[in-house]
Amino acid sequence: MDNRLLMKTAIKNVLLMIFVIVISFAIKHYNSLAISASNTQDEKAYYNKLTKDNDNNQTKTKKANKSVLKQLQDQYLIIKKPKGDDLQIQLQDLYINRSLKIIISGYMDEIIDGDYISRVYKEEKFIGEPDYVEVDTSENDEDGLESSDPIRDYGNDPVHEITISSQSDNLGYREYEILLKLNHVYAHILYEDDNNYYIDLRRPKDVYDKILVIDAGHGGKDPGALSKDGNTYEKEINIKILSALKELIDNDDIKVYYTRLSDETIFLRPRFTLANEVDCDFFISIHCNASTSTRPNGTEILYYDHEHKDIKTVDFAGILSEEISKIVPLKNNGLVRMQNNDIFILRNAKVPAVIIEAGYMTNNNDLKYLKSAAGQEDIAKGIYNGILRAYEELIP
Repeated sequence: MDNRLLMKTAIKNVLLMIFVIVISFAIKHYNSLAISASNTQDEKAYYNKLTKDNDNNQTKTKKANKSVLKQLQDQYLIIKKPKGDDLQIQLQDLYINRSLKIIISGYMDEIIDGDYISRVYKEEKFIGEPDYVEVDTSENDEDGLESSDPIRDYGNDPVHEITISSQSDNLGYREYEILLKLNHVYAHILYEDDNNYYIDLRRPKDVYDKILVIDAGHGGKDPGALSKDGNTYEKEINIKILSALKELIDNDDIKVYYTRLSDETIFLRPRFTLANEVDCDFFISIHCNASTSTRPNGTEILYYDHEHKDIKTVDFAGILSEEISKIVPLKNNGLVRMQNNDIFILRNAKVPAVIIEAGYMTNNNDLKYLKSAAGQEDIAKGIYNGILRAYEELIP
């Protein structure tokens, strides 16, 4: 072959290789730019989706029916409804522990957690687990001893603790039990729309015209006095008298808070704390008496010389004593004015508060009457009549 032809062919091959290299570099660089741009667009789209989803979640959590909101006052709960069918809700007021139990049941497609529960106090909103700071304090306990355990300050969040448990079956039916520890005792008013449940938290005095707190003394691990025959504890008679009274008074237009309705241990502080928090009109604690001797007998009423909202406790005690003595055949020992440090629950009650000693468990005659159904019903009837008369005469 001619040398010139070989030279010409070689030059063409070199130029072709250079062209291929340049084209390859250009394509690679273009693809890199395209991929980078594509990734940037994907990231923006993903971020926008997250933002949109978050906004939607916030809307679902906080979106509320305006007509419902107009009925709510300064403090309320909003619970987002989970997706599902046949949803039902129940409220149980566990006021002795400042708690509210919420039971939501149905065929649900979502898992309920703390983020489903929003709280509103005026302009403040809270969601999820409650936050707190610990504050050192000191106070006297029930034995008069000083304790300095720190307390938790939750600010204006009405919920101090959230506990959620659930159970389900194989068909998809699920039941959630939501226990909320609250900062006060409230009257709970339930509303709902397609998206949420609303629970208005109102002070009892803003809802009920008449409020009582009735306490069956002792209970659970605290048996109270033992009967003369050694067969009956005071706590058993106290709760039976309260049960008879409950049958009478629950038919009236009076909101009654009972410290216990069964044989359970209730400490002293929650009893008077309940009475003070609901700002009840009257606080009655039902007891039976005891002595080292078998001779003391009869009924008596213990009180402190307090006054609340122009109502003197001695006047309330006097009315109860008179009405009980009209029905109960036991000796009427009248009123017993207590001194400064005698009775813990009466001393700390800010409202008109009395202890009714229905009779002596150490006296055979009193004991027989106290243990009888007829005697328990008589005592309950006397207390009931005294309550009605007290409302008529002491509260205009």
